[in-house]
Amino acid sequence: MSIPTIDRSALPRFQQLLLSKAMPPNSLGRLSELALDLALIQPSPLEHLHLLIFAADHGIVEEGVTHSPVEITYQQCLNFASGGGACSLFASQADAVFSIIDVAVKHTFLPSDGVVDEKVAWGSRNFLTAPALDRQSCLKAMDAGKRNVVHAHTRGCDVIAFGEMGVGNTTSASSVAAALTGLPVAALTGKGSGLSDAELVHKISVIEQALALHPERGPMDVLCNLGGYEMASILGGMLQAAELGLPILLDGYIVSCAALLAVRIEPALVDYLIACHRSAMQGHQAVLDAIGCKAPLLDLSMQLGEGTGALAAWPLVRLASHLLFEMTSFEEGCVTDSTALLKRLGVV
Repeated sequence: MSIPTIDRSALPRFQQLLLSKAMPPNSLGRLSELALDLALIQPSPLEHLHLLIFAADHGIVEEGVTHSPVEITYQQCLNFASGGGACSLFASQADAVFSIIDVAVKHTFLPSDGVVDEKVAWGSRNFLTAPALDRQSCLKAMDAGKRNVVHAHTRGCDVIAFGEMGVGNTTSASSVAAALTGLPVAALTGKGSGLSDAELVHKISVIEQALALHPERGPMDVLCNLGGYEMASILGGMLQAAELGLPILLDGYIVSCAALLAVRIEPALVDYLIACHRSAMQGHQAVLDAIGCKAPLLDLSMQLGEGTGALAAWPLVRLASHLLFEMTSFEEGCVTDSTALLKRLGVV
């Protein structure tokens, strides 16, 4: 797979185009910066977002790292597919298309359920007893991610986002983050769905044991030893999206950990990532820093997952993508070019 290197030679032209708009320079702040970043990826306004939500169960729940019953994974998949849940509401309000995709849920969905069948396993293994993912099944999950991105692209999407569903996936994500960054487990591990202080200590201990059991630190080794099948699909999907030249809207902690794996495999991927929000999950900013992302667009103390952070930021992303191409210039608006005046004064 070959990810195109972003051609930065066009940046001065886009910067001049932005300065020609009928507004004081830099007056739109982060939106202006985002407009330039998006134009380098895809020099046209963005209109059609597709969110891919990959779902999988996690064997590490056997170690008591969450209070959530495992059946919630499949129940939420059904809920999302029928138009329920936050992700469905956010998608409908943001005029975005979304798909819920089973890669390793411990449930048999019916064709009428509306869940896309890409099942490669019946959940991951408990990574305190064995590698979490079978390597061949992991590769199949990555292929499923790629295939669904291609399908979304052929249906007209020009920007992509990823979400996840899976009870126990914060433990898996924190394990991956710790293995890749070398940071203390406690700095990367939160309470998830309501653990007590004592239960958080246990969760941290489980992850520390897993890191000792699986010392390999190559990205594919980390994914197979400690990750989840949904992370494998997201990783594969991101690589495919970048190869197609699509901007990638980065959601919260689990999706960001998958992105960190992907960037370790293909460093050029980082230029396609738009960090949409800073999750309230412990360690999310540290993962964004490890990826090399610019500052997130939103900080709303969200930690739901499901792609909701990306959906919340999508209207801002879409707006920014239109600035260079549709906002009137000083000349078009018959407005005195104050930016040119500032240039003559040496201010700009």
